[in-house]
Amino acid sequence: MIKITIYRTKGEISGFIVEGHSDYAEEGMDIVCASVSILSYTVLNSINLVAGIEPENINYDVDEDTGLMSLRTLVNNDKTDVIYRSFMVGIELLLEDYSDYITLKFEEV
Repeated sequence: MIKITIYRTKGEISGFIVEGHSDYAEEGMDIVCASVSILSYTVLNSINLVAGIEPENINYDVDEDTGLMSLRTLVNNDKTDVIYRSFMVGIELLLEDYSDYITLKFEEV
């Protein structure tokens, strides 16, 4: 199961953590895991390339073996808000069809 926690600071999204593998299908054929991965990596890259957040203001960790990606931004702007909200929309859409393989929760930090 993929466990996703979206972090909020004062009501605004400030990051997330994705943990685990979906076990929907065998490695290399798992569309659920691939979908969550592409959403996560798109956010990570967009925070810098689209929102203009400098690397020193982005804390992240990736461990592909365990299915971990954690991401926190120390500085946010209107673009980071849109990027994080787009991630949340993508995850919520996946949950509509794959809720046996993904969980989503929110945490105030």
